[in-house]
Amino acid sequence: MLNTDLTSNDTLGDIVSSDLSAMQDFIFRSVGNENIKLVIDIISHLIGSGGKKIRPKLVFIICKMLNYSGENRIKVAASVEFIHNATLLHDDVLDESEARHGVQTANKIWGNKSSILTGDLLLTLAFRWLIECKSLDILSILSKASHSLVKGEIKQMATLFNPHTIRKNYFNIIGEKTASLFSACCEAASVISNATNDEIERLKNFGFNFGMAFQIIDDMLDYIADQSTSGKQVGKDFLEGKVTLPAIIAYEKGNSTEQKFWEKCFSSAERSFERALHYINHHNAIQLSIEKARYYVNMAQDNISTFSDSPYKTVLIDFLNSSIERQV
Repeated sequence: MLNTDLTSNDTLGDIVSSDLSAMQDFIFRSVGNENIKLVIDIISHLIGSGGKKIRPKLVFIICKMLNYSGENRIKVAASVEFIHNATLLHDDVLDESEARHGVQTANKIWGNKSSILTGDLLLTLAFRWLIECKSLDILSILSKASHSLVKGEIKQMATLFNPHTIRKNYFNIIGEKTASLFSACCEAASVISNATNDEIERLKNFGFNFGMAFQIIDDMLDYIADQSTSGKQVGKDFLEGKVTLPAIIAYEKGNSTEQKFWEKCFSSAERSFERALHYINHHNAIQLSIEKARYYVNMAQDNISTFSDSPYKTVLIDFLNSSIERQV
């Protein structure tokens, strides 16, 4: 049953603020019981570092749309936030990152060992909370998503450059490493809300398409973000050799000289960000990437088109569209 107890002027921040506070209180109570100061310090740092908390927000807005207010929504939201943050802790160690959202990373402050072990602890806590939901379906949804996102990260690290599969590999990887958890958030929220099978499938697909659009825009911002306002280190993904959609488009549209440049970027440590950006701009790869992200946004909107119109549905669509508007 859809919930419409909301005014048209309410924003996402208005309607999930109390849920996010409840989630944060739950996290700190649970972590405090572990009685490990280092873990508490690192988690406090993560929560206060400016992350968008997109995944728990998805859980909360869908639960509200489906009129569910049970305690399990807090546990599911906290679990997906911890699964996500565990991957960030591990990724920052692997990438030797020093800043995220303009704030020093945990590995920079506390060292690699502390970050890795804390990430491991976050995963164990996340799955303990999921078990407490007493739903094998919920546990299965999030365990499959966790497996998928790690597999996607490994593929991104290990996939060798192949001009014939470069585009297919890219979409497969972002589907696994990003869209899978977005999809799982929406699916899990609908399951605990006792949605129908059709509603669950539609919200699952909505989350997947949302995640695809989100990652494409994130990859695009690697080339054009204003670091002073976004906190995103411009060119970081490119300099680490990550193959993303703007580069793929520039490669596909480039002449033989340009393609040789990209092939060297994709297969060696010899990279020039300035030259890469020139080719990307020359072939309009930023705008074409945005258009591809819009394709997934349109797919996501279609996924939830059969749900009754309501202020909550409107907020959910606005939240989706904001993923495209992250152009700074």
